[in-house]
Amino acid sequence: MKHPVRKVLFKVRYFVALAIFAGVITFVGDSCLINRISQQQDIARLKAEIENYNRKFNSDKQQLEALKNDVDAVKAVARERYYMKAEDEDIFIIEEDE
Repeated sequence: MKHPVRKVLFKVRYFVALAIFAGVITFVGDSCLINRISQQQDIARLKAEIENYNRKFNSDKQQLEALKNDVDAVKAVARERYYMKAEDEDIFIIEEDE
């Protein structure tokens, strides 16, 4: 009489090999599925950050061009950012308490 366990193992050997292969791919190595998912999330976050920096760069570039070519833009930046004033006016700064 043959061993019944051997007979069952012979029938499911491909399934066992496939399960071992899937386990190795999922959990072992530098390019495993878990690491790939983490890396894809990092890539998406970095692409969003790059897009944010590009928008900020373009905005600053436009403002720099305006400052180079327009005297009124220089006055506006001086008044808004540095609280400078003309000789015949007063500035009131209102700060809100949180």
